[in-house]
Amino acid sequence: MIVAFFVVLGLFSFYRIGVELLPALNTPYVTVSVNYPGANAESIEQQVVKPIEDALSSVSNLKHITSMASYGQARITLELDFSANADYAAIDATKKVNSIRSKLPDDIDDPVVIKRDINATPIMFIAVQSNHSLDDIYTKAENDFQDVLQQADGVSEIELNGGRDKEIAVEIDKDKLVHYDMTLTEVVNALQNENVLMPAGSIYSNDTTTDVRVKAQFMDESELSHIQIPNVKGTKIPLSSVASIRRQDQRVTRYARVNGDDAVVMVVYKNSDANVVSTVDNVNKKIELLRQDNPDYTFTVTNESASYVRNSLNNTLHTLIEGLITTGLVLFFFLRGWRSTAAVMIAIPTSLVSTFFIMYIANFTFNMMSLMGMALCIGILVDDSIVVLENIHRHLMKGEKPKEAALNGRMEIGMAAIAITLCDVVVFMPIAFMTGMVGQYFKQFGLTIVFATLFSLFVSFTLTPMLASRLFRLGLKIPDKPIWHKMDALEKWARDNYTHLLTWTLDNSKKLFIPVLICFFGAVALIPAGLVGSEFMPQTDESGFRISIQLPTNANLDRTDKVTQQLEKYLSSIPEVTYYTSMVGGKNLNESSIQVTLQNRQDRSRTIWQITNTVRQFAAKHILDGDVRVQENQASVSGVSGGFGGGSGNLRLELRGKNNEQLANTSYTVMDMMKNDIAGVRDVSSSYEEGMPEYRLVVDREKLKHYGTSINDLTNTFSNAISGKKAGVLANDIKNDNNDTDIYVRLKGSDGFRISDLEKIPLNAAGHIIYISDVANVKAETGPVTIRRTDKERSITLGGSLLDRPMSEAMKDIQSHLSSTDMSGVSYRFTGQADQMHDTFKDLTMALGLSLILIYMILAILYESVKTPFIRMFSLPLGLIGSLFFLFLTNNSLNLYSLIGILVMDGLVAKNGTLLLDYTLTLMERGMPARQAIIEAGRVRLRPIFMTTLTMVVGMLPTALSMTAGSETRSSMAVVVIGGLLTSTVFTLLIIPIIFLFFENHKFRLPLLRKTNSTNR
Repeated sequence: MIVAFFVVLGLFSFYRIGVELLPALNTPYVTVSVNYPGANAESIEQQVVKPIEDALSSVSNLKHITSMASYGQARITLELDFSANADYAAIDATKKVNSIRSKLPDDIDDPVVIKRDINATPIMFIAVQSNHSLDDIYTKAENDFQDVLQQADGVSEIELNGGRDKEIAVEIDKDKLVHYDMTLTEVVNALQNENVLMPAGSIYSNDTTTDVRVKAQFMDESELSHIQIPNVKGTKIPLSSVASIRRQDQRVTRYARVNGDDAVVMVVYKNSDANVVSTVDNVNKKIELLRQDNPDYTFTVTNESASYVRNSLNNTLHTLIEGLITTGLVLFFFLRGWRSTAAVMIAIPTSLVSTFFIMYIANFTFNMMSLMGMALCIGILVDDSIVVLENIHRHLMKGEKPKEAALNGRMEIGMAAIAITLCDVVVFMPIAFMTGMVGQYFKQFGLTIVFATLFSLFVSFTLTPMLASRLFRLGLKIPDKPIWHKMDALEKWARDNYTHLLTWTLDNSKKLFIPVLICFFGAVALIPAGLVGSEFMPQTDESGFRISIQLPTNANLDRTDKVTQQLEKYLSSIPEVTYYTSMVGGKNLNESSIQVTLQNRQDRSRTIWQITNTVRQFAAKHILDGDVRVQENQASVSGVSGGFGGGSGNLRLELRGKNNEQLANTSYTVMDMMKNDIAGVRDVSSSYEEGMPEYRLVVDREKLKHYGTSINDLTNTFSNAISGKKAGVLANDIKNDNNDTDIYVRLKGSDGFRISDLEKIPLNAAGHIIYISDVANVKAETGPVTIRRTDKERSITLGGSLLDRPMSEAMKDIQSHLSSTDMSGVSYRFTGQADQMHDTFKDLTMALGLSLILIYMILAILYESVKTPFIRMFSLPLGLIGSLFFLFLTNNSLNLYSLIGILVMDGLVAKNGTLLLDYTLTLMERGMPARQAIIEAGRVRLRPIFMTTLTMVVGMLPTALSMTAGSETRSSMAVVVIGGLLTSTVFTLLIIPIIFLFFENHKFRLPLLRKTNSTNR
């Protein structure tokens, strides 16, 4: 009834546990975005980025501060320690930015603080289409749809791509402006002053209060032509005399298409601490509301991350069930019928279902890590019950009554069962309490196994003996069938041959021990030899990839779009492609990207890497204007995805330096080296772009002083003339669906001006009209497109993707080349996955060391001996032989999952040695000599050792062989465990006896502190 109590609570909890791909990670990133229309990268760096960096550098728990200044925009990202709280950090950052707002330029938009990594990948792409014009669709999306989706819990930001912006364009004729002694500044000021809605107070009577306000807002663009504008001499001139006024679309700076059709694409990002699945579900609910309220618009989700998450979790659950079934088949043959099998197969689900209750209390979710822990648990859970049941089985065969056999069998094996269970607990407990990303990542994995293992011990000591006594109440009856006779004969043959082999091994210990030692060193040597490489995460097939296109910096939008359409045409011919979402221009007119969504993995014959390689080959052959990079989607773990664009990829190298010219030159040298000298690195790109053509104003301060004007007047006039100046809005514009329409003032034809036109822009100088050329020279030069900074230093990031080569090998090659390269004072560091890999491997090595110490201490306490645990510790190196060789044979690498697999394997392989040594010591206490005891223990324990090993191996085979979504991460862990179990089982049965007798037969052996009174067992 106690077990049933926990099972009922577990079933109740099952339906209340959340679902996500990975455990909720605290990945604290905070980004400050500032728009500064018309400003170039260098101006933004000096006037916006540097002051904000100085203010934010005192935020608590700050790890790195990275900044990006590009045309019209600045982004400053704070990377915080994992212990930091992103909510508090965002509030702190907002306060610090507000405190220096007065030091920032007046024309910037208000800074926006969001909780996400600016390099994080989007979780959804939503295409909005309609029969309406693109400017109407964009207006609707910007003012209505975007606000609705932003309300979905977990959403941090929504970017709009494509469409058109509406404006009221006031285009000034430069010659007429001069004729009437006017400048742009007078026009802008007049429009702003005439377009007002201002409260003027209140009037009070005995009974009422009446508000008074001045309403002088423009209702239609036609009203603007009647505005009277005072020139520099005070004469009022109608605006229509110097300008043409019309409603139009702003200059096209972006396109967006889905499968070749025009659309407005909404790109959704989540908060750094939000759940992917729940965020996507919340957005989908909002989309359904939008579909109901806007039947003339279609909303198509062309790409989202939740499907991969759900498929991965379902496949993990399927492998868990498959492992359970295959385990049952193995038990059926070993335990001779359904009764023994039923006892164990009832114990496993009981332990797992009971674990759901503790998971619910601990606020865990069903995710890749907790479900993977359960899949690996099957072998562990079977272990406890098998060890007890097999011993009961042996007592029944001796003729004992069912209840006596159940009690004696459980009591005799009790210490060994407790020992192997506590070994599992102390292996996984350190994982759960590791700090940093790995600790957060594997906390649920480790504790789920701990919970299930403790329940398994409880069940094996209570439910399993009870079931055995009931199921075998009429005694042990094995059906008289040929299959069972063959199994009996096979087991007898195995025992007899093992006895002969063990006897020979003990007589010729050196002949076996030395080859095993050679195998161990050979296996370990696979790592430095590069035959088993290392990386942070195994690459996964997530049924999607992104194409990034970058043309020369002077390329215009139409030129970029032509290349994009060429790739779109090719993508339409790939049968596996379901959607391709193109986004052209935007911030940089020379860049575009295509997000490609493929059929689910089980619905296509080719892997994503085969498909992307064909895309790369097409681009290399047919795209001659610009660079094309292809990057497969990867599960978005912060700091892992690498983002998109220049310098992105899973291999990233950051260069830093004080001198910008030296930094750029060094980046070119290193980039060429990565492209040409490093094998396995592809799609190499740089975050640095040089060569954006620009007209630079060189001011003569003496002439400014002479004419009585200022630099502020000069720069305002110059920038307003080119990029235009926003002079208010047409509020509640009926022609724009009652949304505000911006009013922009600019010189007519300014986007095509040459130097001679720029020099003739009029400027107000103390009541007189002069020209720009009177106080400054205009020079044609080039400037950086984007300036990146890391920790207040200019930086350039070089990125690339890896093809059939572990990251560690590529990093070693790069470091070797850099050591012989003149870096000219430029420093470097690997970022992204490489940085995470270093921290992860260090944390896991510490966890492995701690688990070994704890296992030794637990066994020393249980057996009251320092010798027995020491002998048992040799199981790990024996298991490492198989783990490393299996990684090599299956072409897997040492990564986050395979390292955890080694930790899991350490706990599992210990069981065989514990079972063998426990019974050996029991026989010695009964007076049997050490050699005879170890041989007899081997004979008796051979069957349960083979049963537990085989059930664990067979239980994990579906995970190792799985070819479904998300299987890449699970399979490397299962391969390590299976390989370690196979070699450890074989060698434990032969090597551990040699080591045991060595300590027993030599005078320097450690003192046996174990009590000899057999009544203690």
